[in-house]
Amino acid sequence: MKHTKNILKSLLITVMALSLLAVSCKKDEGGSKPTDPTPITISEKEILDNLKGFKKVTVVTDAEVDFSAVAIETGGTVNLTVTKKQNNLTLGTFKTDMGNQLETKVADVIGVTVTVADNSDAQGNEKPAASNKKPVVFELTITAKTGYVLDTKIPGYDNSKKTVKLTLKFTPSEAWK
Repeated sequence: MKHTKNILKSLLITVMALSLLAVSCKKDEGGSKPTDPTPITISEKEILDNLKGFKKVTVVTDAEVDFSAVAIETGGTVNLTVTKKQNNLTLGTFKTDMGNQLETKVADVIGVTVTVADNSDAQGNEKPAASNKKPVVFELTITAKTGYVLDTKIPGYDNSKKTVKLTLKFTPSEAWK
């Protein structure tokens, strides 16, 4: 009987050791996180598809901006036309509403963080004002989230910061009010 108890104890200890070994091996072989994941590359096409997805944006019911045919030019510039529906769209109203809409719409882009900044005042003598047709300029700075990388061939890519800077220029069809 003594030998049977010792054999059962040894068997129980062996089973426990094997189960612990199986659990630790399972985690080492890629349990929940791989040790060296391959990052997902975000291309120019994906960024353009997101911008084109805005389609036609209405600004305070007074103007419309059509994003459906946008293209990223050299240096990361995107030229857009503001088609005024009514004559009472002011420069200030457009800047505020368009800025809010850009921030809301780009927040849904997967894999990147996008910051929106009004850069119209940095245009020097190209600065938009009432009674001229100078463009309102917004800069979008796109930064890849963890697990993603930006394609280095995207116009506006900054290798030192690993970001893409897009300059959206909104030119009115008629002079600003």
